[in-house]
Amino acid sequence: CPNTNARGSRVGQKQKPKATVILDAFCGCGGNAIAFAKLPASVVSLIVCVDVDRSKLRMAAHNASIYCIPPNRIIFVEANSVAVLERCYRDGKLIMDPPPRTPQALAAYPPREVYGDFTIGGIDMLAEYAQHIDAVFMDPPWGGIDYGAMGKDGYDLARDMKIRGCERGCVGFPPTAEIDGVRLLKIAAAATSTKFVAYDLPRNANKRSLAWAALEAGYEGNSKLEEHYLNGRLKTVTGYFGQDFRHLLDLGKYHGTHRVI
Repeated sequence: CPNTNARGSRVGQKQKPKATVILDAFCGCGGNAIAFAKLPASVVSLIVCVDVDRSKLRMAAHNASIYCIPPNRIIFVEANSVAVLERCYRDGKLIMDPPPRTPQALAAYPPREVYGDFTIGGIDMLAEYAQHIDAVFMDPPWGGIDYGAMGKDGYDLARDMKIRGCERGCVGFPPTAEIDGVRLLKIAAAATSTKFVAYDLPRNANKRSLAWAALEAGYEGNSKLEEHYLNGRLKTVTGYFGQDFRHLLDLGKYHGTHRVI
């Protein structure tokens, strides 16, 4: 199995931070969640992976098992990410009522399964495993393969990013409307105890629209924007907002070279 990243271990031992619970709002196949879980448990204690697609959650669990991630470090929740951020957490605390423990009520939620030693289930798992969250990581869908055609700095968060809500309602949730990338940052910031949000975006994301999103979310002062390069080419950017945990949750080592702007 791969060793825990040595740099992350030294940082954790030097600063001795309070262990962080991260909600990975669009976990997909789990690459970023695995990167977080490879950090020491004293730095990141739990990653709550949310995705609407159970097949992706199974792939993420499979990938986590390949990297020998301990099963108690990650839970996988099949749910709409917008609904979880907007309806389940406020200021880091779980605000949804725990589901009734009757067989009829529990049967309404996505069934639980153990896949590669990892538990996959519905939002009823949050009350059991994730009563609070400290930070949110988001790598949302960018709107298909055409985002690059919008040109340099042409990707506008309000105009071009559209994230589906639960239009007809989801299990445990009333209906939630489609939102844009500006609204997404706002609800993510409100969900955490620290307002720390890491936001992965396409390389041509418009920085003015990102600044506007930060203002709408209530951020003041400076934020950080990292550019990630692979083989000398800019691939993605990550915005960091809120408390500066960037030095602890530094994904640059997983994306290739990077620079802060």
